[in-house]
Amino acid sequence: MWLHACAIGALLAGGGPLAWGNGAFPDSQSILLPLDRPMQVGLATNFGLILSEDGGKTWVWSCEQPTASYGILYQLGPTPMDRLYALSEAGLIRSDDQSCTWSVAGGMAAKARLTDLFPDQTNAMRLLVLGIPNTTTTTLPPAAYESLDSGQTVSPPLYQGAVVDTLTGIESARTDPNIIYIASYDATGPHPKLSKSTDSGMTWTTLDVEPSLGSSTFRIITIDVADAAKIYLLVTETQSQSLAISTDGGMTFTKPVHFNSSLTAFARLASGTILVAGQDIDDATGNLVGAGYRSSDGGKTFTPWKVPQLRALAERDGKLYGAADNFNDGFALGVSADEGITFQPILKYSDVSSIQPCVQQVCLDNCHLQALQGLWPDSICGGPASDGGVDAAADAATKATSSGGGGCTVGGQIAALRWVWLGLLAAAVPLSRMRRRRPPGASASISSNSAGGRAPAKRKGVD
Repeated sequence: MWLHACAIGALLAGGGPLAWGNGAFPDSQSILLPLDRPMQVGLATNFGLILSEDGGKTWVWSCEQPTASYGILYQLGPTPMDRLYALSEAGLIRSDDQSCTWSVAGGMAAKARLTDLFPDQTNAMRLLVLGIPNTTTTTLPPAAYESLDSGQTVSPPLYQGAVVDTLTGIESARTDPNIIYIASYDATGPHPKLSKSTDSGMTWTTLDVEPSLGSSTFRIITIDVADAAKIYLLVTETQSQSLAISTDGGMTFTKPVHFNSSLTAFARLASGTILVAGQDIDDATGNLVGAGYRSSDGGKTFTPWKVPQLRALAERDGKLYGAADNFNDGFALGVSADEGITFQPILKYSDVSSIQPCVQQVCLDNCHLQALQGLWPDSICGGPASDGGVDAAADAATKATSSGGGGCTVGGQIAALRWVWLGLLAAAVPLSRMRRRRPPGASASISSNSAGGRAPAKRKGVD
């Protein structure tokens, strides 16, 4: 998956029906593409998962169950398990049945506020996570942890930062999983630093990257699928975001692409083409508009790329999938056969035809609530709400629109905070969806990381 979710804590403005995903305006995060299931397509949103088993002809919805409440950074582990991971209010969660059920990791993962995760695509049992230990007696530094049992338990810290540090991203290299990078910054600057281990976390070297990046915060988008010394970063300045690239293992970086609002999606295609998308502010109207750049020379140079307001990108078998703004762009997910020159819409939220059968009863009331707010027809829910379900939803909606609660107001446009829970982690996760991790199979939302054909997303929705 990829770039972790984007624009954390930012305001999302757009016209459309008044509906919520955890109190936020409905929006997409990352794309999930299992390599061994060519007809399966998944879209992670802030109101659950939308899934297709027939290549996008029909779609079902799986709501956020209590364990997955406020889920972010959805990512797939490697085949053949295709285990689904995410971070939620409950902690590090995983599902082996396409979100029908979720389990919560134990060990240190249950004792820390987690901010990032990365499934090793070369080892289905290995997972890297970042977190801040919970304590009521003293302030403990943020740390990196490793799980060797697919997230059931998490080991003691592999790495610890200073108390003043914020750890924003972790990833191992596909070509050499012993190589691990951790992105962090000292809050007194902010002073960006990149820590690197070549022996699976036994020893670390910390590089000062402020000379290349300036005083800024940053996240790892991905490590190149073919070169462990090539690193892609999302860099956040005061009011803008940039793509930074290193070809020497983090010693130096260049910043070839800049957005005056946010960088939201990234993909490194199997052909070697690099795609970067985000949002700029239109000088004439002051509105956010989609912007993009593409490179055919490994990131040395980029040319403008006309795109919708993409949240994530992911490639599989020569097809490029893009998650767009459902309301402003007119579709939530599209597919391209020409490396993003054109996109064919395959999903609007209103195309959801039913609740995923395994969560029918769990999601029923939530489905009626979404229908009540106009996200899709109520007929897809397949049954009446439980006692008080729809009435409670209607009351909540009325109170929210009349008092300004719920983060939404009604007017010519609806402005709402994206990812309410993530806003609390804005300092620790300064993404623009995306992502981050972009492990294969997931999208790249700068949610996600994807490498060579498989979408990662980190955390998040970038390649």
